[in-house]
Amino acid sequence: MARQTFGQTLADFVVAPADGIWMVAAGAEVTFWDGPVDGGQHTDLLTAAAEPATSIFADQYGALPTFQGPDGIVGMWADAGGTSRAWIAARDTGTSTSRLDWLIVTDPAYGAAGDGVRDDTFSIQAAIDACAPGGTVYLPRGVYKTTATLDLGPGVTLLGSHANLMIGPGMTADQFPCYIQPHTPFTGTSVLQIIGDATDGEHPDISGEQRLTNLMLDGSQLDGTTIDGLFARGNVQNVVLQNVCIRRMPNNGIATGSRISDGQFPYSWRLNHVQLNRNAANGLWLRGNTDLTLLDCQALGNFGQGFVLTNCANSQLIGCRAEWNGSNGYRMTGNWGDWAGSGALQMTGCATDRNGHNGILIDSTGAGPFLIDGLATRRDGRNGGAGGGGYAGLAVSAATNPVLVSSVTCYPGNDDGGGGPSSPQYGARFTGSTYVSVTGGFLHAVDAGWSNGGTNTVLRRGLNIAERSGSTSAPVNNYAPPTDVGGNLSVGGYLTASSGQSNGQWNANGTTAKALNVGGVGGGIAIKEGGNTARLGVTQLVAGTVTVPNTSVTANTRINLFRQSPGGTLGHLSVTRTAATSFVITSSSATDTSFIAYELIEPS
Repeated sequence: MARQTFGQTLADFVVAPADGIWMVAAGAEVTFWDGPVDGGQHTDLLTAAAEPATSIFADQYGALPTFQGPDGIVGMWADAGGTSRAWIAARDTGTSTSRLDWLIVTDPAYGAAGDGVRDDTFSIQAAIDACAPGGTVYLPRGVYKTTATLDLGPGVTLLGSHANLMIGPGMTADQFPCYIQPHTPFTGTSVLQIIGDATDGEHPDISGEQRLTNLMLDGSQLDGTTIDGLFARGNVQNVVLQNVCIRRMPNNGIATGSRISDGQFPYSWRLNHVQLNRNAANGLWLRGNTDLTLLDCQALGNFGQGFVLTNCANSQLIGCRAEWNGSNGYRMTGNWGDWAGSGALQMTGCATDRNGHNGILIDSTGAGPFLIDGLATRRDGRNGGAGGGGYAGLAVSAATNPVLVSSVTCYPGNDDGGGGPSSPQYGARFTGSTYVSVTGGFLHAVDAGWSNGGTNTVLRRGLNIAERSGSTSAPVNNYAPPTDVGGNLSVGGYLTASSGQSNGQWNANGTTAKALNVGGVGGGIAIKEGGNTARLGVTQLVAGTVTVPNTSVTANTRINLFRQSPGGTLGHLSVTRTAATSFVITSSSATDTSFIAYELIEPS
């Protein structure tokens, strides 16, 4: 048989950790073996100069030079003195389906079966360990049984063939066999892990740039209560998940934790088209993940909460949805900070439906403002089928972060099949919070659209908020209480108001003696004089009488008369009115020629 040529492909580089970052290892000595662990060493090698060698040295760029392996050998396990070996395939045999920097787990080099029966844990981990930063580990269509945590190193892309976003009629698991499926007994606390924490002596202190794409994790075969789908700890930066589904885990779908040495959390993650489906705890539980972006992510049917974000400052949720979760759909909680550079979160175009508790609960502390725009809540507050419970589509409770809502809707309803009580009890409810401002919305709930639970420092209600209560088939429109702008409303310049509460009418409905106060010293009220509809004017008596045409006069109009300037012999003044036509001013003196001012006032 012939010798095969190795080295000088895009994948043939040696890397080693340096200051917590994976770097090329120039000049590294590499030995070659017939097994991933132990086994026999291949020592019958030839350099490019046809000189015998027992090992090969990487060049100044960390690349393996061209060399020839033993007679008849088409692949070997390379060992550069690290904790694991990497598979290297001969570059001219055509026996491997891997191309360039793609490592395919079903290749003979790794041997994954993907049949849902054989344990593929070692095969997948071997491909991950062999993958240099920037490379891709590909899982072709299949079901990959695992029995231990898979550890994803820096810069590795884990690529599946398809991510089932849900399983339904005509979409059974047998018809869509494209996922990693952990089985009991299982070693570890998560199906996948990413660690940026060198305390354990096995990981770098900084990790990141992992990619999970077109991937599904199915925990339906696991027992217990402690296994997450994906867990990341420490300084894990810039992870991207796209088209990923994590379902039926015994614990959380995705969770994060801090580095043991200094409390550093993962940050700057991007999740796009990610679904957390029917996990036994929370769908997504992120702690300290600052600079986070969630785009079109869905938490569906998780037994706990859908999205739980703790101090995920300077983050944004766009077009996300929380539906049929056992507790809150979204929860922003914990201390979000009040130091320079602190921030909160922006939600745009997000939605809820039929969550057990609140659609959204904000009970965080901190100084950065939450910005919420285009929030649509629906049928939340199911409360285990009982309804009530004080739950709302949007609830802000004991929050010190300012919460600014530009538009929010709430719509009540029952279960999909029509069972269960209608909920939520409230459309939006605010209790004990520091600063909440809602500009506009349409809030329809069982008891009340808007609910002030009390002890709020500032609760500002905008002018454009409509309310309904009761059922959707027979809703009752509830008129808003007086708008509270949290202090005096000060308008610089002129205030032009085309209408008040109804048909141009402004009401001051207080019951005190001074329900309406106008102006300070020197201030007052000015009323426009005009033609025969004017409610203020001046006329002159002729021979002690005058008829004033005025169509504003009613049968109940109170007409106040004042002598503007005297003339002739003065007398006592009296008035009679003809509704919608005129009123007559008469003096007791037939020679009274005074100018008389009048004012028309209607009783409230």
